[in-house]
Amino acid sequence: MSGENILVADDNAQVRSFLAEYLRGLGHRVQTAADGEQAAALIRADAEGFALVISDLQMPRLDGLGVLQVIKACAPDTEVVLLTGHPTLESAIGALREGAYDYLLKPVENLDELRSVVGRALKHRSLVLENRRLTEELRALNADLEGRIEQQTHQLREAYAQLQSLDEMKAQFVSVTSHELRTPLAQLFLATDLLADQIRQDSLIDAETYLEAITAPSQRLRRLIDNLFDFSLMERGEFELARGECHLAALACATAELWRERIEQKQMRLELSMPERDIVLYADASRLQNALDQLLDNAFKFTPEGGRILVGVHGPAHAPWDGAGQSVYAVIAVADSGVGIPAEKQPAIFQAFTQVDMSDRRRFGGLGMGLTIAARIVNAHGGRIMLKSEPGQGSVFAMWLPMRITPSPLARPG
Repeated sequence: MSGENILVADDNAQVRSFLAEYLRGLGHRVQTAADGEQAAALIRADAEGFALVISDLQMPRLDGLGVLQVIKACAPDTEVVLLTGHPTLESAIGALREGAYDYLLKPVENLDELRSVVGRALKHRSLVLENRRLTEELRALNADLEGRIEQQTHQLREAYAQLQSLDEMKAQFVSVTSHELRTPLAQLFLATDLLADQIRQDSLIDAETYLEAITAPSQRLRRLIDNLFDFSLMERGEFELARGECHLAALACATAELWRERIEQKQMRLELSMPERDIVLYADASRLQNALDQLLDNAFKFTPEGGRILVGVHGPAHAPWDGAGQSVYAVIAVADSGVGIPAEKQPAIFQAFTQVDMSDRRRFGGLGMGLTIAARIVNAHGGRIMLKSEPGQGSVFAMWLPMRITPSPLARPG
């Protein structure tokens, strides 16, 4: 191996000169020192400067062992070859135990041996440095691999947790859907059986009552099926809007009136608050009516007897959320005096198949899709549903719709 920095330390000038010239002839860069102290000073001044030090074992001021100690303290990667005469051979062997690479007997007459020892020493140093570099690279790769494994393990755990959550949601959905479909079907079968008995007896005294008993669960079934169909379209990206002139006050009043009879039968009050001037939007009136209907169904379901439901329309108004800018909105709001929603449950209330209580023994029916559908319809119009609620204080759901609407694809609630 050529081109390395080598230090030759020997108190004999002829030996120093001979070794230096020979090593330079091999292509190495050589410095010399006349004693151990000078050698030690050169080493301390440039700890990484020498690949190899060839030092006489017996020198004034600081001997070869002292130079070896300095090297091991300041430049442990530097190889050391000691020069010794026969009387100090035992000392040279001891130096090998202290970390010297090899030794040569003086006088150095066998140049092939000198070249061989120097070559082996430099090769050994090169291998040590390469091994260290590879070891450090391996450690870095191991650390990176461990980090990746940890990250992938975390991702797998998250994916597994999501799969478990989806399995739980699927099981919950099947349970709730089965319950929601069985209940109106049982009512239908009972009412039709009673009506059939009346017909067989040639008596239609209670026929109107039984027909009414058939109508209510039929409407409930149709609502469940319509919601499932609309949600399926939304999930597939096939839910479209048919825009046109939409008169909000008329839409809100018409939708609320469809609920008036059921609300009053439950001993509740339905109140309306409409603007003096008509508000007209470019929107899908049928879809907005469906969204308002979902909010009214939610209010009706969660408001006890004797409560109140208010449907209001107002605008133009500036949106209360950050980033809305100066855009103006029209608002359709449904307020109730119902049970309210705990703050920790509100962020998830617009997620599909979600109610405050989704067990099949819950007090309130439904698949938990109504608010999801309403929110997606409003989002598709470029708007947003805002919620204010406290347990025991009722809830306010407000559909904020931009006054100027440009067509946009159906969006999920953010």
